[in-house]
Amino acid sequence: MTTNPPSAVSVDVRGFVCPSSLLIALRELNKYRDSLRTDDFTMELMVDNHDSTNRICDAVKSMGYDFQVSDVGHGYCIAVSKPKILKDGHL
Repeated sequence: MTTNPPSAVSVDVRGFVCPSSLLIALRELNKYRDSLRTDDFTMELMVDNHDSTNRICDAVKSMGYDFQVSDVGHGYCIAVSKPKILKDGHL
C-alpha cells in the first residue's frame, strides 16, 4: 500500500516569539523543501506575533518561495508555496 504525500501541512508557532518561531518555521521549511517544489503543496505557518510574521516572511522570501499572509482570528497565516523561479521552469 502506498501512501500519498500530504498536499498541505500546517505548522502552529503561535505563542512563540523570535527567534524561536523563526527557528521552528525554518526547520519545517527545510523538512518539506522537496514537497514545496511541487505544484500542489502548501505549508501554512500560523503565527500570532507581528515581529515573527515579518521575520518569517523575510526568511521565506530569501529562500525564494512564494507566500501570502492573511489575518486569521488572533494571528496570521503565512501560506508558503512553490518558488516563482521554478514556476517559470528556471532554477
